[in-house]
Amino acid sequence: MQQASLSSVQPKIQDPDRLAAGERIAARLRGQVRGNIYTDPLMTYAWSGDASSYRLLPAVVVFVNSEDDVRAVFKAARAEGLPVTFRAAGTSLSGQAVTDGVLAVLGDGWRKLAIHPGAEQITLGPAIIVAEANRALKPFNKKIGPDPASQATCKIGGVVNNNSSGMCCGVAQNTYHTMARLRIVLTDGTMLDSGDPASVDAFRVTHAPMLEAIHQLHHDVMADADLVALIRKKYRIKNTVGYSLNALVDYHDPLDILIHLMVGSEGTLGFVSEVTYNTVPEHPCKATALVPFPDPQSAGRAIIEMANGGVQVTTGVTAAEYIERRALATVEHLPPMAPLLPWLTDNSPAVLIDVTAPDAQTLAVETEKAVALLARHGATHIDFSTDEARSHALWDIRKGFFTSGGAARPKGTSMLTEDVAAPIERLAEFVLDMRNLLDRHGYEDAIIFGHALAGNLHFQMSDNFAEHGAAEKFDALNQELSELVSVRYGGSLKAEHGTGRAIAPFVEREWGEKAYAIMHRIKAVFDPERLLNPGVLLNDDAKVHIKNLKVMPPADELVDLCIECGFCEPACPSHHMTLTPRQRIAVTRERERMRATGEDPERLKRFDADFQYAGLDTCAACNLCSLRCPVGIETGTMIMGERARRRGGTARAAAGVVADHRGAVETMMRGGVAIADAARTVIPAPAVEAITETARRLTNKRVPRVSRALHHGPGAPHPRETRQDPRKTGFPVPIAQTGRPSIVYFPACPSRMFGAPTTRHGLLSATEAMTKLLERAGYDVVIPETLNGQCCGQPFQSKGFPEQAATVGNALQRVLSSLSESGRVPVVTDASTCAKHLREVPGDAVVADSAQFLAELLPRLTITQKLPVVAVHHNCSAQRLAEQPATEAIARACAESIAVLSSVTCCGYAGDKGLFIPELNAHATRRVGNDIPEGCELGVSTVSTCASGLTEHAAIPFVGLASLLEWATR
Repeated sequence: MQQASLSSVQPKIQDPDRLAAGERIAARLRGQVRGNIYTDPLMTYAWSGDASSYRLLPAVVVFVNSEDDVRAVFKAARAEGLPVTFRAAGTSLSGQAVTDGVLAVLGDGWRKLAIHPGAEQITLGPAIIVAEANRALKPFNKKIGPDPASQATCKIGGVVNNNSSGMCCGVAQNTYHTMARLRIVLTDGTMLDSGDPASVDAFRVTHAPMLEAIHQLHHDVMADADLVALIRKKYRIKNTVGYSLNALVDYHDPLDILIHLMVGSEGTLGFVSEVTYNTVPEHPCKATALVPFPDPQSAGRAIIEMANGGVQVTTGVTAAEYIERRALATVEHLPPMAPLLPWLTDNSPAVLIDVTAPDAQTLAVETEKAVALLARHGATHIDFSTDEARSHALWDIRKGFFTSGGAARPKGTSMLTEDVAAPIERLAEFVLDMRNLLDRHGYEDAIIFGHALAGNLHFQMSDNFAEHGAAEKFDALNQELSELVSVRYGGSLKAEHGTGRAIAPFVEREWGEKAYAIMHRIKAVFDPERLLNPGVLLNDDAKVHIKNLKVMPPADELVDLCIECGFCEPACPSHHMTLTPRQRIAVTRERERMRATGEDPERLKRFDADFQYAGLDTCAACNLCSLRCPVGIETGTMIMGERARRRGGTARAAAGVVADHRGAVETMMRGGVAIADAARTVIPAPAVEAITETARRLTNKRVPRVSRALHHGPGAPHPRETRQDPRKTGFPVPIAQTGRPSIVYFPACPSRMFGAPTTRHGLLSATEAMTKLLERAGYDVVIPETLNGQCCGQPFQSKGFPEQAATVGNALQRVLSSLSESGRVPVVTDASTCAKHLREVPGDAVVADSAQFLAELLPRLTITQKLPVVAVHHNCSAQRLAEQPATEAIARACAESIAVLSSVTCCGYAGDKGLFIPELNAHATRRVGNDIPEGCELGVSTVSTCASGLTEHAAIPFVGLASLLEWATR
């Protein structure tokens, strides 16, 4: 590998003075803020990157949860001379959420969500994810205006501060135009709530000089007719370059101007603690089509007409996403693309179109109009569908271009993205000029797509910034791009991704000297100390866009394609506790880079040691991250691989002993829990827990924690018949003589070892309930004769013992293959974790999980009683098996209504982690109480250990799905 140019090398160590200042800030804040504070090398590196191509190592990372926390951070940072940068989800693409100063991360304290009467407005805290807000509004056929492609991950704080838009948002439904109220904290600690008259009145008195300075800015702008005309022109298209100068033209009251200048200010003017949006219609009727065209020119002409002269509509064509042929090539292997392939030539772009309407009749009329328009402009295949699943599939492809395109890059390279806009009437030629520019600068791998109705195009490509000349090549592209977009087209260099560090050197070229001077005056009015996010949005360094660039060396082929977008993070149970999948990958890359270069061995040693708990021990290895990742990266699998590599000979030998004596281990574990159960009958439960916690402290957590929610299991069930293994008897397994079909039921070891809490409904254990349900549905139930110690092997796999996992899993598969007559008799188990793992073990027996199998049995069962409401948890393996519809169908059959836990993904119990690292389970379920509606007395899960962890933290008992269904069908 050639030596990189100095401008492109990412920082490896902090400046000693900044590190010392960070330590002092941490000391000042401990006891003042209730969130985590980090200054150690591992955690500061973990928080050093966002979704952009930049990396800066923070001197200190502090979680803030209240306005008082924000004030404390301001005071401490000011005293030590370090700047402050706020971070929401870290999906920023222009480098505005990284810093070498104080990184203030939004914690759970900012999760307010309140829908106003009639759902005409919604008030949100900055830590609410956009998709969460829209889910809450969906029953009212409403949504918030901004709809970024990252809406399943990005948070409201980032949306406000970047004035984010998206697929359908256009220029009329962004935060600037749909915001009804803003609550902010300025650098002097003052809170201003624009919706509270008392707060406004007080602010007008205490901050009269500030408001007068803003009034003078407004006066100076309005006195310059040319500048006013430029501002109005710039905001007819999407534009997030620089400050929101339209506020100085659109409003006269300095306080209104102040509030609207905050929007899109990228955390450089103050902190947004709350926002109230005016909601917009989310029509229930929609038709979607991915429409190919013979060439970019014809597609561009069709889009120009669909754009309706720039007037945004809520009925008719509400979204049109341009996707060039090279972009389509990166996803044409996906099933939803199959119908389109015969119509694609080497030069065929496609346009993804949504037609929406309030009712089916209007939708039919609007769709017919769209078909006629598309045909008029030469579309080669027009196939609108109202099927919701197909629409979601097509839009998932479009929303995933950022990551799926990034995954197509060569390993070891960074993914680069830019986001430009031009007047819609020039879209056709703009597309061609953009393609030509990228090719001439050597970015032939670049793909172009974007929100065409707003003249907004995204393009992304890759480069290896560890190679000589890469940064200079990127600089040359940016210089010519600025000339093409800002000057020749009069467009926007950043349409919706924010200015950040990526475009800061080009703001003056785009806006001109006078407008740029106004922006500097705005910064001086709000933040004269330059305390907030300096260098972002305004920067005197002409080369800042090619400094502190990420290098992304290969580290593990399982995760090398990761672009560190962060889409995975909301699914991770250790998110905001230790590390996320993105952070585990970033830290792994840095460790491998240091290992390869020999750089700073002491730092590497510290990274490796600290990664044990933060990276390995607290990873649930649930792989739910892969479901959020558009390219399916399984970070948990990488972690299990490292666990295996770290296992020494002694550990492997011990695992071998356990594998060989698993029956004794199961008996011992079930007995241990039974003793704890018995102890609680004579000793108060808190005392029992205190004793076990003392033992855990004395043994460095080697003793498992036994909570009051964990109960001993029933062991093996006792059905009418068991069927012996033919290898023991020498005779083939007899076909049942009753005329009833046979089924092999394998009670999973968690269901045998751990039992459910006692409820007033008299529920049976999961194993007993499964047996009764199968018999009730007309089956002869066959259970392996010897169950004690039978295991699928998943616990060994998760702990990093793949050889023992294979040995144990293969042994069970042989038993199940024999009992199922080489797969001719169906096999079912009662734990989704085991069902998923057994499908990966070679053998004839195909094992169904109880949720899927019982859902199919519902027509054979008679519901005799129902609960008013039941809470439903989708276990991580159940999610990966796509069992949610089956689980919910069973729960709905047993209750008048169901409440699906939305705050819990993986519960963090993760096999036995709930016993040895209970803090992971506690963290993953910390908000579960918010999901339990009034009157709900019972919850269900598909794994007994998960049910135990949920029972402890949800304040209601959770039981197995079969236990509930058996009760409902008695």
